[in-house]
Amino acid sequence: MPGFAYKVRDYSGKQLSGHLEADSMAAAVDSLRSRNLFIIDVKPAARGGASLNLGSLKGSLGKPKVKSKDLALFCRQFSTMIDAGVPLLASLDILKSQTTNKTLHATIQDVRSHLEQGDTLSEAMRAYPKVFPTILVNMVEAGEVGGALDQVMARLAVHFEKEHEIQEKVKSAMTYPMVVFMVAVLAVIFLMTFVLPSFTSMLNSLNVPLPLPTRVVMGVSTVMRRFWFLLPVLLGGAAYGAFRAFQTEEGRKWKDKVVLKLPIFGEVIRKMIISRFTRTLGTLLKGGVPVLQALEVVKRTAGNTVVAAGVEQAQIAIRDGRGMAGPLAACNVFPPMVIQMISVGEETGALDNLLEKISVFYDEEVNQVVGRLSSMIEPVLIVGMGGIVGFIIISILLPMLGLVSGIQ
Repeated sequence: MPGFAYKVRDYSGKQLSGHLEADSMAAAVDSLRSRNLFIIDVKPAARGGASLNLGSLKGSLGKPKVKSKDLALFCRQFSTMIDAGVPLLASLDILKSQTTNKTLHATIQDVRSHLEQGDTLSEAMRAYPKVFPTILVNMVEAGEVGGALDQVMARLAVHFEKEHEIQEKVKSAMTYPMVVFMVAVLAVIFLMTFVLPSFTSMLNSLNVPLPLPTRVVMGVSTVMRRFWFLLPVLLGGAAYGAFRAFQTEEGRKWKDKVVLKLPIFGEVIRKMIISRFTRTLGTLLKGGVPVLQALEVVKRTAGNTVVAAGVEQAQIAIRDGRGMAGPLAACNVFPPMVIQMISVGEETGALDNLLEKISVFYDEEVNQVVGRLSSMIEPVLIVGMGGIVGFIIISILLPMLGLVSGIQ
């Protein structure tokens, strides 16, 4: 009998994890629900400890990732067909034939097989967390219970369309600055490795006393020419060390705190976090997901440990009969306007509507800031790289000017 690893929460909010055996994923989920546990995650348990599943690895290589754009189109078409009265299995057949993403195509076929075996749509989707995110699975589950699956899918389509729009705007804004940066770096490398050595040999032949800036630049040029093969090793080692450090809990906390304080990108990232938080939570609440379950989903999709810690404190406050506005304000990410509107929404019972309005406002804020991002970064890059090139040129000219002054 296959085994499944699970993470759940009990009524007190305590997180539990363990292992159980069941005939299928659906049977494991039913077993946990029968114990009145809130399911966070259920997945097939790995066999043989830390052994590598080569078959799974081989199957995952070369498969395209399912992006927000693909999920938005999937949810939009699914909503239209359900609203038109097309049966669930027939809708999945149509969606499978229309999707161009190979990973999503294969997953839809597997989901259809789960449905034929008696699983619900949410249970079938939960078995594929790398394709269907947590917000989608929980919203589908709420839509199945409330009989409003078409409306839920329409809300999810809007959610993923917004996600895709913001991602594309960020990529578009960063493309030009990155091209400028790479060209400037290549120009400096060419200057240091091919142009500067000719001046170095000339200055050495003249026996001119070299000032400190010139000696520094000449030393860097010599190192780059003689030990260029060490540069990829050092960069790779630094990248790997940073990656390993950021995998630890303390490393992630430090990184997320620093990212929010960056001079240009910090404010952009903060607005994106607020936009995603309010849109996700508002979408879940409008879809009928209970507030504690919705906050659990938001915590797992926050993308920032500072916000996740604030959401966790908000869960504790709600269980204790208090509001979520106080704990969210304590994490120093959300501005007073957002906190005040969340507090008003909790008092009036219109939290989902107010969250939707906040998300619309911050979506526009993100669009405007991202639109200005390229124009803000470009002068900084030009000034920075111009300063480096200018320093190299001046360091070359200094000994020549000293030589001219000595001749005079």
